[in-house]
Amino acid sequence: MKSNTHNLFSIGLMIWIITLFGDPLVVVLLLAAVATVFTNAIIDELGHTTTDGVPRRKFLTHSIITAPFWGAAVWALVLIVPAASLGLFPPDPVLLWFFTSLGVLAAWSHLLLDSLTEGGVFAFSSRRRALAHLAYDNWPLNLGFSLLGVVLLFAALLW
Repeated sequence: MKSNTHNLFSIGLMIWIITLFGDPLVVVLLLAAVATVFTNAIIDELGHTTTDGVPRRKFLTHSIITAPFWGAAVWALVLIVPAASLGLFPPDPVLLWFFTSLGVLAAWSHLLLDSLTEGGVFAFSSRRRALAHLAYDNWPLNLGFSLLGVVLLFAALLW
């Protein structure tokens, strides 16, 4: 999937999930959007290599086992850094747990989209698996998940 698709879908999904738990502060929604973009960037930037000119996904970030750690770490840092700069350190443990859990879900949402492409993702072995074998630049698929993310975002904000 394209980076924009990952970001739109994940931001919409994460903000929709946050609003299910109550009426969040605007700063929480902004931090969630930033954390989602960072999570997707980390997974993509650290998670690709090229072999004989062919891009490949690495187990380091594209595994259902390892990706949640990257997401949790990014989301925890996105919450801790502003909290510490405002003198609110350590942040509320419940909020930190919630943010860390959302980081896990953000990473898995990235992998869900990647599992629909021919490259697949790593499950419980060193072999990649794909739910579908569509091209990463399949425009109907990218458009569909981008629109789903936007719909989730509007549903969350208008709810």
